[in-house]
Amino acid sequence: MPDTTITYYTTHVKDLVKRYESADVPDLHALLADSFPHGARLLELGCGSGRDAAFMLENGFDITASDGVQEMLNAAAACHPVLDGRLHRIRLPGELTPALGVFDGVYAVATLMHLTRPAIQVVFSRIHRILVPGGRLFFSVPLHRDDVAADEFDAQGRRFTPLTHAEWTGLCRRAGFDILTSTPTSDGLGRKTFAWLNCLAVTDKKK
Repeated sequence: MPDTTITYYTTHVKDLVKRYESADVPDLHALLADSFPHGARLLELGCGSGRDAAFMLENGFDITASDGVQEMLNAAAACHPVLDGRLHRIRLPGELTPALGVFDGVYAVATLMHLTRPAIQVVFSRIHRILVPGGRLFFSVPLHRDDVAADEFDAQGRRFTPLTHAEWTGLCRRAGFDILTSTPTSDGLGRKTFAWLNCLAVTDKKK
């Protein structure tokens, strides 16, 4: 993840946590809960305030939550004490390695778009390696934002790599996944000009 993106999230933790925790995301949470077998061991990439990890944990999943920003992890621990002992700093793509263990599933909400195209491909491939045969990947990424310049950065210095629906699913397939569902949805913060892609993929059961 580019340093300017990390810097933004490091210096705006308080405001970001407030925003994440106020988002109206029942549809997203329903999608997440339905995407994995009950009780599955899951890794979250880019957990932010811990909102989604806490929801999944409280609904019977075994969660390891990660973020690339230590200050955000500290905020998640304060906001959701139920995540005590489950929060880890992982910077993408380099720190996503088999040393983390093997998981039944991985999910990433509003995270992967901050990486370059090559890094996204690396992350998909590395996720594939840490999943059990038949393991699942869920990711949610923006299909459209109206606040990103031609250089792929917004005014705050955050990278937003603009990929189409077909490009996201193509990179995922190239890493060895089969796409189960890929559904565009509206924005959880009510921003009318933003659209999202929610994608569920699975590894080969004979992996």
